[in-house]
Amino acid sequence: MISAFSFSPRRSLATRFVGVFAAFVVVGSLLLLAWLQLQQQAEEERVFLRLAHTDADFVQRMNLPRSAKLAEDLRLLLHMDIYFRDAEGNFEPTLANDALHVLKKAPRNEVRTLAGGQQWLVLRLDARHDMVFVRLAPEATLSLWHPATRNALLAFWLLSAALGWVIAGQVVRPVARLTRGLGGLFESKSHVPAETARRDEIGELARVLTQARDGLLDEREKRAQSERMAMLGRVATGLAHEIKNPLAAIQLHTQLMDVTALDAESVQSLQHVQAEAKVIEGLVNQWLYLTRPVPPKMQSLDLGEVLAETIETLRAQADHAGVNVHANATLGQARLLGDRARLQQAFRNVMLNAIQAMPRGGDLRIEITLGGLLFQDSGTGFSEAALAHGADLFFSEKEGGMGVGLNVVQEIITAHGGSIVLKNHPDGGAVVVIELQMT
Repeated sequence: MISAFSFSPRRSLATRFVGVFAAFVVVGSLLLLAWLQLQQQAEEERVFLRLAHTDADFVQRMNLPRSAKLAEDLRLLLHMDIYFRDAEGNFEPTLANDALHVLKKAPRNEVRTLAGGQQWLVLRLDARHDMVFVRLAPEATLSLWHPATRNALLAFWLLSAALGWVIAGQVVRPVARLTRGLGGLFESKSHVPAETARRDEIGELARVLTQARDGLLDEREKRAQSERMAMLGRVATGLAHEIKNPLAAIQLHTQLMDVTALDAESVQSLQHVQAEAKVIEGLVNQWLYLTRPVPPKMQSLDLGEVLAETIETLRAQADHAGVNVHANATLGQARLLGDRARLQQAFRNVMLNAIQAMPRGGDLRIEITLGGLLFQDSGTGFSEAALAHGADLFFSEKEGGMGVGLNVVQEIITAHGGSIVLKNHPDGGAVVVIELQMT
């Protein structure tokens, strides 16, 4: 479909700037030249008027005769024609008929220019005589073709070009660089235009664009997160339908089995089945929590007791992996308001990650601190990517991992008013610090 709008060929900002600036300089130069010519003309008329007044005062003060002889002497001295006009309009010396008609009624104290390029001025000497000064109008030295004027204008244009270059460097080129950088600006927050460091409007524009980019990327991430959560909801709903019913049947039948009729090995196997069934139940509940988070059911809890119960549920799995779990001796001295099941789920996820990070065995140290819990393992530690995104949904560096565990931990701890921090120990191993509000 043909667009209803037609666009002119693209012209760069630099081209438009050069055109406008050049036009401004040329027009401004011509206007300046015209103004200077008017000023020169006015100044020459003032000089003419001042000189004529001086000569008229001299003739009047010395009471010199108003004769043709005096007029000739003054002409030779002043390099202009001098005439004396009496009250009847007669001139000394005699004027030609064409000039006589013009000067006979000429007003006083005004510099007038005749058609032939002559200037004249009439000044009063006494009650009966006027003194008339006639000269050729001076040639304008400030013409465009005069060498001095031309050289001055060329110098002015060169200075204007240099000024335009400086202005372009401060405005046009930074804007052009910013425009060229817009192609990759909206790809990543790590790209920050150099113009953001400027303390002017261009810097403000670059900072506003960067802020808009950050907001757009955040919105894009939120939208992607929402899409993932929607997909997760559909998966979780299917899991709940397909797994929970068979799982409930397994748990029911293992509870109905007569333990007294089984030998020790069978009892141990039955306990393993029940423990793994709880693991499956926790995973299903974990997925359902992500899709339908509800506020935690707060109650006063003994943090050491909650943690001890969680450790016991993972004891068999830790022993199987050769991981020794060490908890500090102050487990019963910390209390908080929280949801027992949710907190156990969060602690369990952290411990499972630590056990899986030590496939050849190791040590898992758990400490209750004044501000929460500290988990430290003897594995390889977190990678740089995991430190930055370990708690993001669907981020996982484990083969077959789904990237849900630490995200659930973060959601649960945040719902309890706390936070989670991932870091590496200087001596090796990963450290997970869970900060909680103790009572």
